[in-house]
Amino acid sequence: MSNLTAYKDTGEILFDTNLISYGLVKSGYLAYSQSWSRRELRSAGLDPDQGTNWTPVVIYSDSSFTDALYGFTVYNWISPISFIVGPGCLNGTVINADGSMTFLYSNAGTGTKFYCFDLMADSLAGSTFLKTWDTTGRITFNSLQPPLNIVAAIQAPGPGTVDQYGRPVTTYAGGYTQKEAELGPASPYRRKRATSRVNIPLTAGVEYAAFLPWSRSVAFNDLYSFNGTDNSAQYGGQEGAYGYVGGISFMFGPSAGTTNAQLFTAGYSVPISFSNLPTDRYPVALVIATTDLVFPYN
Repeated sequence: MSNLTAYKDTGEILFDTNLISYGLVKSGYLAYSQSWSRRELRSAGLDPDQGTNWTPVVIYSDSSFTDALYGFTVYNWISPISFIVGPGCLNGTVINADGSMTFLYSNAGTGTKFYCFDLMADSLAGSTFLKTWDTTGRITFNSLQPPLNIVAAIQAPGPGTVDQYGRPVTTYAGGYTQKEAELGPASPYRRKRATSRVNIPLTAGVEYAAFLPWSRSVAFNDLYSFNGTDNSAQYGGQEGAYGYVGGISFMFGPSAGTTNAQLFTAGYSVPISFSNLPTDRYPVALVIATTDLVFPYN
């Protein structure tokens, strides 16, 4: 059958097969996957458009400047999307040799939870179910899959206050910028990560997860980029959104594999500021409540 709409007793739509239906395919905690080194030009006179002119950033003589990536893998995917609880910026996805897809997050950790949804498919066995198909034979709803239910769509705030040179010191109005311990495998050359965040309160006591359909980049002007010492650098950052109990957060953090350039401190008045932050449009985070979702689920 096709064009089936079901309602709750309250009149709220339960599902509508005229619309795209997504179902939960996997949930769990992110796991450490790999680390990507930051890159710097071999020489100031080289063409930055040529990849061979970039080399890994080395701190002292034997340690590359790397960023840890955490992720998970899904199989038999169609068009998956991932909502997370806890910090993380989606750094990209990788199609593996076996056809599976791996989601990779920077600025995350093993405490971050994910809920991955995909277009509903006729792929689960069960004795009691409701399934619908469209006229082409594509499944449009499968009651064996926990459905995706968006409870809010929240736009990222504009930038915060600026320093004396006109650069934002927080990427979001009402937010905060801080240095925090680097995540990932232990290293004697541990550095402090810079992040810029804002919290958006929702209903108290409810755990939320967020998905950012697209994100922006920004340049971090970090005067103390290594172990809190004066090793100033400018590097690329990217945007993310995540849920927590009681609300969601938007964040910018260093992008794994970013370029890294020396920053001369003249002309900078605060420990961290930001450049090249797009303000002509703002992404909207999709939000779900995790209360009725299975965790872990595979």
